[in-house]
Amino acid sequence: MALSAIVIGAGALGAATAYHLTRRGAEVVLVDQHAPGSQTSPRAAGLSQKAASTETMARLMIEATEALASFEQDTGRSIDFHRSGSLKAAYTEDGEARMLADLERLRGLGVQVELVSSAEAERLAPWFKPGEARAIGYVPSDGYLEPSTLPIGFMQRAVELGARAMPFTRVTDVLQQDGRAVGVATNRGELRADIVVDAAGAWTAPIAARAGIRIPLQPVLHQLYVTEPIADVEPLQPVVRLLEASVYVRPEKGGLLFGGYEDAPRPVDPGTLPSNFQIATLELDLGVLRSLTDEVAAHFPVLDNAPLAVHRGGLPTMTPDGLPILGLMPSLDGFYVASGCNVGGLSLSPAAGRALADLIVDGTSDPDLGPLSVERFRDGYADPAELQAACLDRYARRYVK
Repeated sequence: MALSAIVIGAGALGAATAYHLTRRGAEVVLVDQHAPGSQTSPRAAGLSQKAASTETMARLMIEATEALASFEQDTGRSIDFHRSGSLKAAYTEDGEARMLADLERLRGLGVQVELVSSAEAERLAPWFKPGEARAIGYVPSDGYLEPSTLPIGFMQRAVELGARAMPFTRVTDVLQQDGRAVGVATNRGELRADIVVDAAGAWTAPIAARAGIRIPLQPVLHQLYVTEPIADVEPLQPVVRLLEASVYVRPEKGGLLFGGYEDAPRPVDPGTLPSNFQIATLELDLGVLRSLTDEVAAHFPVLDNAPLAVHRGGLPTMTPDGLPILGLMPSLDGFYVASGCNVGGLSLSPAAGRALADLIVDGTSDPDLGPLSVERFRDGYADPAELQAACLDRYARRYVK
């Protein structure tokens, strides 16, 4: 008899997990309190990079980037992926050391990486003025995608393979029997299954709490803007990241997309939000982005007074160590979590969904997801104020944490 699974949340992580479980032969129901792929995922920047601070994460990011590059070929659906490459510039000794360590980790995993001059970086991205960078790393195989297309693509492919999608279905409880999750209660009735996956984004922790499980997560407002078209911006120019300023810029529809990680991020408690809340109604603050833009004006002068076409934001979930939470909850058999995206869940989702599905079906995964288990927080962050402070610290100037 086939394994049955309920996946809560049809953003990128949930939809990817549903797809990979279905591909492995599971009978999957994908539920979401809103329309699939309509909340934080489509408001992401769509950046995909292979560099990461640990080998586990680097292996997952390498796999995910290649899966994004082949997504159309594998699924028949375009996600508008651009193999643009990426540049990362460091301006301090600590930033340089961190970047070189990440590049060396990638090199050891077989990824082509280069150090380029300021002149070469500007040739690759003419709107970027590197100035006196200590080092600029270049990964030609990195890229970016249109974020709104990915969760929908995964969900549609899962349905084609036999999964059932239930949009506008709000989970009100996690059903338990003999120390095991056996389904969920919803506003449309009960659903029973062998396993439950909590991939509910900003609502991950509240759903887990209904099962008596504490998940150390903090939703945080993250914003970006897109300018109107700018001369000489081309789609295959690389993504540019400045480490110390913790900002990113990439081409988008003839203009430039700009986002970053401010010093004083704004936490959001989903428990205070009304039941009909949608991310589209989230109160944004363009002043945060204006301040970051002013800070790096010498590096991106083309952004000075550039008319804006889009200003958007979402509620990514941060963890105290900046790594995702993927795996089984030890206190409740059959209950898994895929969350703690740390403003990178969209680009991680193809590999995270595959690895988690393997763990669920086979009891093991490659790479081993043990380092990403919630168990690493077993003895810490019981105090909500301590948890929030640690998560906000991980967000602020994220590229140098």
